[in-house]
Formats: sequence, C-alpha cells, structure tokens
Amino acid sequence: MTDTLAPTDLVPDGYRTVAEQLQTNAAARGDAPALISADDGRALSWEALYHLTIRVGHLMRAMGIGANDRIAVLGENSLENLVLYYGIQAYGATYCTINVEVNRHHLLEMLQRLQPKAVFLQEDLDSDALGVGGPGTRIHYGAFDGDGDGVFAMLDSMPDHPVIDPVNDLEDRSVISFTSGTSAQPKGVLHCFSNYYAIAQHQRERWSITANDRILEFRSFSWASAHMLSLNPALLTGATLLFAKRFSRSRFLGWIKAFRPSIIIAVPTVVNLLLESPPADAATAFDGVRFVSCSTAPLMPEQHRQFENTYGVRLVQLYGMSEGGVVCANYPETRRIGSVGRPGLYHTITIRDPEGKALPPGEVGEIETVSAQHAQAYLHADGTLEPIRGGGLKSGDIGYLDENGFLIVTGRARDVIIRGGVNIAPLEIDAVLMTHAAVAEAATFGIPDPVYGEGVASWVTGMPGHTLTPEDLAIHCAAHLPDAKCPKHIEIVDEIPKNDRGKIDRNAARASWEAVWGNR
Repeated sequence: MTDTLAPTDLVPDGYRTVAEQLQTNAAARGDAPALISADDGRALSWEALYHLTIRVGHLMRAMGIGANDRIAVLGENSLENLVLYYGIQAYGATYCTINVEVNRHHLLEMLQRLQPKAVFLQEDLDSDALGVGGPGTRIHYGAFDGDGDGVFAMLDSMPDHPVIDPVNDLEDRSVISFTSGTSAQPKGVLHCFSNYYAIAQHQRERWSITANDRILEFRSFSWASAHMLSLNPALLTGATLLFAKRFSRSRFLGWIKAFRPSIIIAVPTVVNLLLESPPADAATAFDGVRFVSCSTAPLMPEQHRQFENTYGVRLVQLYGMSEGGVVCANYPETRRIGSVGRPGLYHTITIRDPEGKALPPGEVGEIETVSAQHAQAYLHADGTLEPIRGGGLKSGDIGYLDENGFLIVTGRARDVIIRGGVNIAPLEIDAVLMTHAAVAEAATFGIPDPVYGEGVASWVTGMPGHTLTPEDLAIHCAAHLPDAKCPKHIEIVDEIPKNDRGKIDRNAARASWEAVWGNR
C-alpha cells in the first residue's frame, strides 16, 4: 500500500519566503558577493541583488501579475536570468524556464502549455526565428548594467522601495520546469514554494553549507537540478553562487584558481573529461575545494576512486528527480563509494517489487519515495495536471537499501535486460567493464535474442593512448561475471550517445546497434 503524507507534514520547518531570505542576506551580508559570473567576472552583492528584486516586484505589480501567474524566462545562465529567477519568486509569481537549445523543436508547444502572461527573452534570442508566438507579451530583457529598452531598462524606472508583500501562499507555484528528453515530449513539473524550500533545507543540512561557501554551477539554470543544488541553497544560506554558461574544459581549472569555489556541482561526463587528460598539477588543482558533487547520471565506482586518487578531493554522489527533489545524498565526510547516500531530509524511501510489496534491505526493486520535497504536479501536453504531492512517487529507477540505509541505484526499470527470465541490470555490466584500465566509458543494453528473448550488448570507449579490443573485454568480463551476464556483442566506439543532461542514452545506443546489426 502506498504511503501518504498529511497536509501538515508537507510544510517544511521554519519556512521563509524568498523575499524574506533576500532581505536577511542583504542585512547580514551587505556588499559580500551573491552572484559572480565566471565567464566575464561581473558580480552582484547581496544588497544590490535584493534591491533589484524589489524593482522586479514593482514591475510585476505594474504588469498586473498575481500569484500563480506564469512568467517564462528564456536564456542562458546569466546575472540577468538570476535576478529574474529570484525577483519573480520574491514577488510571489511563477518563474517558468525552458532549455531553448535542447527543446527548440518543442518550444512553441511548451509555451502553449504554460500559457505565460509574459515571455522574457535573452537579448540575442530572435523570438520570430524561434517560433515563439502564442500567449504572453514578449520582451527582451537586456542587461541590468547596460543601455536598451528591455526588461532591465523598465526596471530602472521602478522604485527599490517599499518592499511589496509576497502575493503567494506556501502551496502556490514558484517554478515550472521541464524534465529532460529530446525524442519524447518533456513533462512540465510544477514546483511550489513549500517544496523548493524543503529541498534547500536538505542541501544546507547534507552539505553543511554556510555563508562562507562559494558554489560553482555550470549546468543550465533551465534544469530544476540547478535550482535544487545551487541556486536555492545559496539563497537560504547567504553563500556565493559562482556560475558559468556551461562547462569549459580549457577554463575550468582556471576558474578554481581565480574564484576559489568551496563546492563544485558536477556530472559524470565532467568527471570523465577530467580523467582523460589530468594536468601536471592535478594533485593541487582543487586546493580550497571542500568537495565535488556528482549527480544526474550514475557514476561507476572505478571512476569515483580514480578521480579522488588523481585530484585529491572528495567526490560526493547524490540522487534526485525533477519532480522528487533530492531523494538521497551522501554527507561529504562519510561518503560511500558506489552509493548515492542515505534518504534526504523529509524523505521516506520504500523499495517495492512489481506487485507493489515493500522489500527488505538488500533486495532489488523500484525506488518509491514520499516527501515534502515532492513537486506539486505534472503539467501534461494537453494542459491537464497530474498531482504528485502528498503520495508515493515511483521513480522508475531500481535499486536497494543496504543494512545501513544507503541506497544503491542499479539502473532504470525500463533498461533492465530480461535474458531467459533472468533480470540483468546494465549498470552491473558497465561497472565491470569500467574496471578495465583501458576503458573510459561503457553502456550496456538489451538486444533481441531468438532463444533467450534478450541478449546483452555493450558499447565501450577507450582511454587515450590505450589499445582495446572486444576480445580483451570479453575475457575481462568472463573473469568477473557469470556467463549469462557476459556481453555477447561488444563494440569499441568513438562516443557513447548521451542525452542533454549527460546521461547515457541506452535507447539511442540500442537503435544504432539495430540499424547496423539488426538485420544481419
């Protein structure tokens, strides 16, 4: 039976509005940097940010915006985007975000789904070329410290006092984001002020974030994960948010030296890139960094150990969902390699079998969670809402809890390979392949088998300067896996397909295999 939460259990302890958090940081932190752009060095202090968000509130009121009214903001990571992110929510309206680059072919439909009152666009985005039509007033937002006639020029005419009391309630919608996905239609996820605050509290508790921290974020602000791991925790704690438009392999280590982050938010793709060609000063490259986080996609234990041994900095895994918050996370001081950590703040996790029965520690099943961190609802393409908050949320991932309460994710339920009635988790095969010294990445997936229903295939990329053959890998797998789990088809490839979030796209790999080998 699925667990549920009473309405009182959905309210996080000590809730404060976005406006109150900004005001507290302005009073306590003053001229200390709130936001720093690693790309160009531009910065805003907490006091300056606070006064800009007050102006945003006055603009919202002048535009007749109310609680749950939607403002779509389209653009890259920038100071301007962040001012709008915090300012729209401080007023109490709903900030809506879409990754324009990834979802260009879905953009018009997504905006129609959102029905925004206004669409604020980055200066160099051509709304006509993007096909941005339909609902909402379209305004380029310009630069907060430049000339022009966009949103920030309008803010110049707005007062920075008095503070407008937020128009929202706890369960009103703070942010609407979209799940990743380029082939399937992305789901809209409606977050409320309450669940976003609960997530920020979790990050403060799990990572011991204080005002002295500098958090480096280079993932897109259009993903809820960036809000959860960096934007909102920085607001709650008064920490400095250091950001870039995207990861740059050539500039990354320079950012560390120049801006001295104490926490770096990363993904497995970045870990792999840094392992391909470590610099001569690798052992000191992360001086001053407390830890590097890793999420969004699974990280193999061998990669984890190699990174820590090479760079001398802790790598801390966590596990979350756009609609579910931060489900599990490791504490940096006690991180466990191979696990995404223990259940997050306000989270109750149950592992269930296909019939819905709760499983004991050590048994593999689908991960289900009940939490105050859960988003409010899905927004489907036809405009209907599917409630999430208050009940059990099936993750679509499989895994198990060990005897100490650590969660080990073994894969996606839809990726499980069923060979002759035996369930095989692709991540288990990937992990074995990754222990080979010449392997950089691996992706295992199911392929048709006339006898067993499905067979096991793996694509592998090699480390620079190493020679790698399918025969070598077959021998390696045979030494570590039972025969039923050994890949029967191994191919060395230049690149493993990934989606926009850096996750291995097993469906794309399978489709490519079928295009080449399916009819042979």
